[in-house]
Formats: sequence, structure tokens, C-alpha cells
Amino acid sequence: MKVVVAFVLVVSLIGGWVHAQTTSNRMMFKLEPKVEDCFYEDFVANTKVDVEWSVLDGGLLDVDIRIFEGNVKIFSKLYFEGREEGKYSFVTRAEGPVGFCFNNEMSRFTVKTCTLSVATKSNEQVKKSDLTAFEQAIQRIEKGMDIIEQEQRYYRIREHTHRNTAESTNTRVYVWSIIESLILLVMSVGQIWYLRRMFDDSKRGGGI
Repeated sequence: MKVVVAFVLVVSLIGGWVHAQTTSNRMMFKLEPKVEDCFYEDFVANTKVDVEWSVLDGGLLDVDIRIFEGNVKIFSKLYFEGREEGKYSFVTRAEGPVGFCFNNEMSRFTVKTCTLSVATKSNEQVKKSDLTAFEQAIQRIEKGMDIIEQEQRYYRIREHTHRNTAESTNTRVYVWSIIESLILLVMSVGQIWYLRRMFDDSKRGGGI
């Protein structure tokens, strides 16, 4: 029993330490056509910010990404999903708000589904010799958790994309099946009408 309690306390301490060192915010949202949506968050100076984004569905899976620190634009890119990595890292220069803007003004009708993930970490460098063995172990666990989180996020995005593709394919097959059925019905009615007319003309002409 004591071993279990000690293990729970250690895990709680590790989780609290990792949470204090690293924070992460994730969101999924719909981006309407002819619209720019911006999200703001306040950061202290000298904070390392890792930003990741993706376009799950809509149009060519493209979106214009812009990042502002205060009133200064520090990043801008027209992003196409699948052609390049949707990530950017920077260190804040001063305390204040940072804006993450998604621009869909180039699209007239298409609504796009986007994701945004913002992870922060203190940029202060700590010498490895200044850390205890326990703190070094926690750092290794933190790095492992970051890798696992990135993999989970990647697979969630892929699963969502593949599900959308499957649903779109199913809808197209369903619609095309209805169109084929209507075409066959029209052709059948047309053939019956043509044959009846041909036999009626033969009877009037003294044929069979």
C-alpha cells in the first residue's frame, strides 16, 4: 500500500512539474469564406512558442497563416495541407499579446475546418550539471510525453481527414448510383415507347 501511495505521489509531482514547465492549447474551428479569424494569447517575454496548424477539409486545403507579436507581423505563409509542415517556432521579445490569424478571404464559398495548437515553454537555459538525477529523469519523461502528444495529434488529424474522404466518396457513389438508376429508367421507358410506336405504325400500315 505504501509503495502505491509513493508511486502516485511521484507521478503527481512529475505531472505538476511538467505542466508548470510546458503548457499547450489546442482547438478546432470552422473558417467561413471571405473571413479572417484571429486568436490572441498573452505571453511573458523570452517564452518559446511552438505553433502547429492544419487544414482538415475544404477546397484545396489551403489557408493564409499570419502571426503577430503586438502590431508586428512576424510570420506569414499561404499554407497548403500535405505539401509542407504546418508549424512555426519563435521566442517572444516582450510581454504582451500574440495573434494567430487564419485568412480565408481568397475563398468565395468554401468553409474550411482548421486546427491550431500552441505550446509554450520557458526559454531559460539550465545547465545539465545543475540538475539532480530526479530532475534529469523528469526532463526525459517530458520529452517523451511531447513526442507522444505530437504523434497523437498527427493521428487524430489523419483520422479526421480519412473519415472526411470516406464520407465524401460514399456520398459521390450514392449520388452517382441514383443518377445511373434514373438514366436506366428513362432509357427503359424510351425503349418501350419506341417499340409500341413501331408496332402501332406497322398495324396502321397493314403490316404484321
